[in-house]
Amino acid sequence: MLRSRLSVLVATGLLLGLGAADAQPPPPGMAPPPPPGLAPGTDPAQWPQISGQVTAFSLTPRGDVDGVILADGTEVHMPPHLGPALLRGIRIGDQVTIRGLRAYAVPVVQAVAISDAATGQTVVDTGPPGPGLAPFPPFPGPAQPMTATGRVRMALYGPRGDLNGAMLEDGTQIHLPPPEAASMAGVLTPGATLSASGIGLVTPYGRVMDAQQILPAPRP
Repeated sequence: MLRSRLSVLVATGLLLGLGAADAQPPPPGMAPPPPPGLAPGTDPAQWPQISGQVTAFSLTPRGDVDGVILADGTEVHMPPHLGPALLRGIRIGDQVTIRGLRAYAVPVVQAVAISDAATGQTVVDTGPPGPGLAPFPPFPGPAQPMTATGRVRMALYGPRGDLNGAMLEDGTQIHLPPPEAASMAGVLTPGATLSASGIGLVTPYGRVMDAQQILPAPRP
């Protein structure tokens, strides 16, 4: 009996410890965990709202569309399985209204809904698709060696606000893992000039590279 009670106490302590760890706030500059999608019956209007003009689609290293980039430099992220819906309902140049969570210290929003004023379409994140209901979008094409040199238009971030690359002035989106990106933050700063090489894709929505090397480049 004593051993059973001790086991219960130990298990309870472990659960409380895990709960406390889960409750810790994110590091400074990071966003809260991305919203898991709207629960059935939840109104997206309950979430904070921002508006802006779409200037580009956000691309993952494998070429999937995972959001939009606004004219003021804000990145708006949604899960990649919603990429096809974004492409159907959102157009470059349109004004959009976004509902979602903004990162603490960087221009990133994890959206639960994006509405396009011109098309009248709204894309809502209701959580992961059920098995067989919404297959993951296919790989958009064969990757190939790619190089890019140019001036940085804006730094790129993941949904939680972690630095993971840069967009050049020609629209090329360059990605690398967050730890490496953090160590190269100075090169990824807007206005800096860099030279990158890696594996990339040319999609209908822009060029994207999974960088293997990034170096500072002299200004032209």
